[in-house]
Formats: sequence, structure tokens, C-alpha cells
Amino acid sequence: MAADLSPDLFPELPAERDQLTFARACRDAMISRFEHVDPDAAADEVTSEYVEVTVAEALEDLRTPGAGEFFGRITATSATAATSATSATGDQVWYIGRRHIEDDQHDPVVVDWRAPIAAPFYRATHADPFGLAHRRRFTAVDGELTAYLDEQLDDPDDDTAGSGIPDPVLAEIGAARTGAMREIVATIQAEQDVVIRAPLERCLVVQGGPGTGKTAVGLHRAAYLLFEHRRRLVRDGVLVVGPNRVFLDYIGNVLPSLGERSVQQRTALDLCLPKVEITGTDPDGLRRDKGDAAMLDVLAVAAVQHVVLPSEDLRIPMGARTLVVTREEIAGWLDQALQAKAPVNKRRDSLKGLVQRDMRRRLDRDDVWEKAPALRSALTKAWPTQQPIRLVDRVLKEWFPGPAGKRRAWTVADQYLVDEASSLLNGTPFTYGHVVVDESQDHSAVALRVIGRRSPSGSMTILGDLAQSTTPAGQQDWGVALGHLRAAHAEIAHLTIGYRVPAPILDVANRLLPFTQVSSAASRSVRLEGDPPVVRIVAPNDLAASVAAEVLAVRHRHHNTGVVAPPAMFDELCAAFAAVGLAGVDRVHDLAHGDVPLFTAEAVKGLEFDGVVVVNPHQIFDGSPRGARLLYVAMTRAVQVLHFVADAPLPPALGLP
Repeated sequence: MAADLSPDLFPELPAERDQLTFARACRDAMISRFEHVDPDAAADEVTSEYVEVTVAEALEDLRTPGAGEFFGRITATSATAATSATSATGDQVWYIGRRHIEDDQHDPVVVDWRAPIAAPFYRATHADPFGLAHRRRFTAVDGELTAYLDEQLDDPDDDTAGSGIPDPVLAEIGAARTGAMREIVATIQAEQDVVIRAPLERCLVVQGGPGTGKTAVGLHRAAYLLFEHRRRLVRDGVLVVGPNRVFLDYIGNVLPSLGERSVQQRTALDLCLPKVEITGTDPDGLRRDKGDAAMLDVLAVAAVQHVVLPSEDLRIPMGARTLVVTREEIAGWLDQALQAKAPVNKRRDSLKGLVQRDMRRRLDRDDVWEKAPALRSALTKAWPTQQPIRLVDRVLKEWFPGPAGKRRAWTVADQYLVDEASSLLNGTPFTYGHVVVDESQDHSAVALRVIGRRSPSGSMTILGDLAQSTTPAGQQDWGVALGHLRAAHAEIAHLTIGYRVPAPILDVANRLLPFTQVSSAASRSVRLEGDPPVVRIVAPNDLAASVAAEVLAVRHRHHNTGVVAPPAMFDELCAAFAAVGLAGVDRVHDLAHGDVPLFTAEAVKGLEFDGVVVVNPHQIFDGSPRGARLLYVAMTRAVQVLHFVADAPLPPALGLP
């Protein structure tokens, strides 16, 4: 039970606690009503099944943690309050929470945060109060209200409203991490809310530095769009594309906690069809070349290169007469079919209709196609069916000489090419109504095309930070990236306020931006308090043991601590961890007490830890633009503290001793 606070500080707290009790009771009553719905009473089997599924989803939604609770309250001005609820004091108010809760008369008790009426809670300021007179933010501990913060939006002398980040929000932002991303419905800020509620019919690029909430915004946008366009998006589907499986595990609980369980979460590699067995690894140069946009043109040409004219005219017996089909006629059919917009193998299928049309005009017969197997055989030889894996194998053999056929060791970059070839030849096998792509800057041109094909309408949310583009074939310009996605209606939104990384850490990391060779504005942190980075320079022979000791020290204050190091050091570091009772692991979920997440700077992207230990930053930032981006990523995973352990001086760009 939460401790009672001074009534002088929060005089309305008892009444608000009563309102919370009432909201929970209304939730329980809604659950009871749904439990008593009988699907078998429906008029037919289809309706019965629909009712059963709908009721099951509603019950699951209402039983999730946080349903029936609220985190905010807004009071409208008299001019805008006509349709709101009325409190005991006569004020027109709405309570804002994670779920829609109503009373027995179906009047709203708690408004879903995604409803249009809730938008002013996130956006109102003195300059633009969005029709609000008052906003209240609640603080809760173990499900009980303990405090609130009032903002009088219609009082120009009230300096709390819209001036900086309120204390309850800062407290939530700075809370200790658990190894899984949390929803942020109670702490969404105005610039984030604008992105979340942007229209569905566009491709929206969200560019933002570390800690600006890109990932959370993208996931909450998916939940918002499902709320606003449920029938369409439940039918067409919503897809979230993450950079790797660890990242998807990290964000996996956010959408279910928001009541959305139908969203598919995949890596770009998961989308690829047909599958090849990936057994090889390309060096950086080859990854860059295979992922380059030029390969898209190469595949497009190769997809129709196998179409060739017969060497001579065809003479086909047709009863008592001989039908002569000239090479020019065949060339005309092939050219007409090739000019179509359909996938290549489907264009081939149109040859039958073209032949029947011309033969009907010429001979006034409808049976030439069926009666002339020689003609069908000649056209099949002129335009054989292509298989995507064989096509890519042939292209790779021509452009990147090496083992081919059954001896080829397929790589990730090859798999993207196979999917592109399959889409060119046979079409895209599955598409979605909206696609959210995180860490988009790290996808190659070919991978972006793989993703873009999954959204034929172009409705996408593209999340990323060009300063964190660290893969060899990654993106350095959003305009170019949008071209690979083939997004017709696109715009770029910028998130500039950092909420996750404390200013003493972010300010040092921002010193790397001039070395990244991309145009990216530095984000500024709202968390002004915090510890500056700690630096430990040790002898090379003591490096691994010193890292293990540093991890133990950091974990004493921040159990959720991760290590970022060059991959060549992993074995030595794991041995040093084991010597002190720890274990290096490559995940952030299901951690045992002594497990320490250990990642490369590239693989740690998108994750966050209370404490981060970066090993040998001078090896991560090797003087190249990509190295600067990698170290920038590594440093900005820290939510509380950042420690460097190195066997040589740190890169001068950091300006640290």
C-alpha cells in the first residue's frame, strides 16, 4: 500500500484514488459482461466464430497489466468541454490510460491514449493549449497513486505548463532497465506524438539521434495506426522489421503490452523467399558490392536475358496446309509480353493470349494454340521459365567469380539477391498494409528493396539515424534510401530531444559526429544530471582481467550492465568473466544472475543498458567514418553510466584524458 503523503501537497489524492478504484471496478464489470457473451447465440457459424474471437481478444486486453488504470487527466476549456465526462466538482475531464474503460451506461471512464481526444494530453503547451485548461500527470507505485503534477494551461503565470520535461516523466525515463523495452504511453512527448499520429498514407522517415525514442515511437505508431484503421490493417497486416533476433526479443513485449498481438515482427532476412542455406560470410568489400543498388539493375537485366528468338522461321503442319510463323512475328509477341508490368514469369504466361489473338485475326481460328505443339515448344524454348536461385547463382558467377552451383557457400547478401530475383520473376509472395523498419540506415540498397516490396501502398515508417550507419552497404542519405524503397509519398521527421542517454555521456558522444561524414544534427538530452564517462587505461596484459573487474564494479550499482568490445577479444573476455563468476552471453533476455551481455559495436545497436563498459575504443574508432559511427553507437547504449577500459589512449576526438 502506498504511503499517504501530506494533504497540503496533494489535497485531491484521496479523490483520485477513489476514481482509480472506480475505473478498476468498471474494468472488472466489462470483463464480466464479456464473459457472459454466448457466441453460439449468433445467427450463423461465421458470426459465431467472429464473436468468439472478438470476445477472447477483448478479455485478453482487459486482463493485461495497466488496463483499468490511468496516468493522466485533462480538463477542457468551457468552449471545448461539451462532450466530456463531468467530475464531482463540475469540471469537464477525461482520464487518459492504456485502455478504453466504460461504465454500465457505456460512458467513458478512461480514454484510450490513442483516441483523438487524448492527443492534447501530449501536445498542449501555454503557447498552444489545444483547448485544455488543465493537465494532471500521476505518479504511481505498485499500482497505487502516490502523487500528481498539475499544469494550469489557461494561466499564463503558471510556469510549469509546457516548460521542459515534468518530473514524473523524467523519473520514468531514468528508471532502471530490465533487459526488455517498455511501452512509453505515459511519457510520450509532443514531437514524438506528432510522429505517432501521422497519417497512414505515406512513407515517414524518422531521423533521430540516440535516445530520442525512435524505436518506441515506431512501435507506438504501429499500435496507433491499428487503433485508427483497425479493419483495414487487421486485414492487410502490420509488419515490424528489426535488425536482428536479439533486438526483436528486446522489443517483443511492447506491442502486446499495448494490446496489439497481431503485428508480425521479423528481420529482413526472415522475409526472404525462397530460402538458401547460409553457410558463408562475405568480407566487408563484398558485402558492400553485393548490396549496392547496381545489383538491382543487374538482376533486372538478367531476369529477361534468357529470352531469345528462334534462329529461323517456324513451319508448322496444320492439316492440309503449313502455317509459317516468321521470326518477326515471334519477336513481336516476345516484345509485347516483355513490355508488361507483371513479374517476368507471369509476362511469359501472356504469350498464349497474344498468339491466340493474332492467329484468330490471321486464320479466323481459335484452336491454333492447342493444335500447334511445335509453336508452343518453340515459344517455351525462346522463353524458358526462370528459377530465382539459379538466376542469382549465374549472376554471382559472372560478377563475383568463385565457386558456383552446389559448391557455392551462400551468404546473407546472396539471400537478399535471391529474394529480389524471386520478386522480379514471380512477384512478392506476401505484403502488408503498413511496415515499420527499425535501424533502417544499416540496410543495403538490395535489402531496402526487399522490404519496400512488402508495402505495395508505400505506407511505411522508416526509423533510423544516419550517424549510426555502420554496415558496409548502409545508407548515408535518406533521399537515396527512399529511392531504394520506391516510396512515392515520403517525408522526413526529425527527433532532436534525447530522453535516454544522460547529457554528460551524450555530449561526449556527439563529439564523434563530425567524423561520421554524414549530415546528422546532434540531439540534446533532457537528463542534465549524471556521471561523466569513466576512463581506465591499463597494461595490455591486464586488459581482460581489468574489464572483468570493471564489470563487477559497475554491476554493483547497475546490475543491467552490458559490454561492447572488438570481436577478436571475445574469447579472452569470456575467460576473464568466468574467473570472477560471470558469463559472457549474446542476448538480453532470460539472463541468469551472473550473465553479462557481450556484443560488438555493430550488434549492440538498438539495445540499452543501465551500465555500459566499452573495451578498447581506439580499436572500434580506427580513424574511418564507419569506425566513428561504431563508437558512437557503443557509447550511446548507456542509460546511467559509461566506463572505458583500454590498453592505449582513447581517440583524441573524444576529448577525454
